[in-house]
Amino acid sequence: MSNLMYVFYGNDSFIMKSKTNQLIKKYAIDEFNIAYYDVEEQEIEEAINDASTMPFMADKKAVIIKNCYLLTSSKPKKELPQNIDAVLRYINQPSSDTVLIIQVPYPTLDERKALTKALKRVATIEQCEPMDETDASGWIRRQLGKKNIKINGDALDEFLKRIEGKTEVLVSEMTKLLLYAEDKDTIDLKTIHTIITKNVEDNVYEITNQLLVRNQEKALEIYKDLVMHSEDPLRILGILVNKYREIFHVKQLLAEGKKQADIQSYFNASRGRAYYMLKNANAVDLETVKSHLKKLETIDYQIKTGQIDKNLGIELFILGV
Repeated sequence: MSNLMYVFYGNDSFIMKSKTNQLIKKYAIDEFNIAYYDVEEQEIEEAINDASTMPFMADKKAVIIKNCYLLTSSKPKKELPQNIDAVLRYINQPSSDTVLIIQVPYPTLDERKALTKALKRVATIEQCEPMDETDASGWIRRQLGKKNIKINGDALDEFLKRIEGKTEVLVSEMTKLLLYAEDKDTIDLKTIHTIITKNVEDNVYEITNQLLVRNQEKALEIYKDLVMHSEDPLRILGILVNKYREIFHVKQLLAEGKKQADIQSYFNASRGRAYYMLKNANAVDLETVKSHLKKLETIDYQIKTGQIDKNLGIELFILGV
């Protein structure tokens, strides 16, 4: 197996980038000897030709091939002619001076393809997937444990809910939490609410929650805060529509006798998120959900046809439900 050819595949771009940077550091490759090629925009033969040349006044160079759909069954929107034979020739006779890193941001590799088979014989293949909830919980506890800090169960659940399985967000929020909690021995729910950022979807989710309990004033307050922080009202509208559609689908699943575990599996959601989805669906009748969805779709049409200002349209929806 060659230790200079690597294939990183999977859905977690942060882990993929981290593994790439670790290799660059491992082989002490300077910035003048790092080249990136995007297969969705360039012919892969350009990268292979580069990989075949010597480094510039150094022992090693890195050639990083991004978005390499060629190892999958997927097709890009714009497909360029690609010389697979050139890649296969290189795999059989690789340069001993080049670290070749192929990034495949897709969940699986197509094992039937000749290119995949050839790389599996000689390259280091690593999957880049986000941690599941159990692994993330363990990681959070370990990071805090290094500083002799504990975290309450409800605080941990809220932390996991807010990072939504995104490794990059998990790492950055943990860094922030560790700095804040230097003089603490326990992280409670209040600390998580204070420190860990709620993303836009969480805030829009909260708007939905407030509308379901008919607290228009609070919903409007959250909406205005989002707009004040430069969030696009049309994006907020889109998320609102998706949330109501989600509630509609959950209610249909409940009518079929499905339980929380079924909903968690159906939406590929965390346990915490599935709990709140179930709670929201049980808090409102189907006709109300349909009514709100119809109003949102009408406002969306009016905004896109220039009949109403996007900000005013959403505010009127919030006040009118």
